[in-house]
Amino acid sequence: HQQYEHTKEAVKNMGLSIEVEYITDMQKIMEYGVMSMPALVVNEKVVSMGKVLKAADVEKLMHKLGF
Repeated sequence: HQQYEHTKEAVKNMGLSIEVEYITDMQKIMEYGVMSMPALVVNEKVVSMGKVLKAADVEKLMHKLGF
């Protein structure tokens, strides 16, 4: 849940109007190939898994992805 909150905070700080979704459906999670939680998926691609990123880290990652 912390990853979700940090991601929402980062998106808000960046002024982006994108949807942040919290997925708990194991079938959907497995479809992404996620082996450790939490995971961060951007545009259907897993960009982080296995660690809770702080909002600032999410922002850096989003900038690297071109946001």
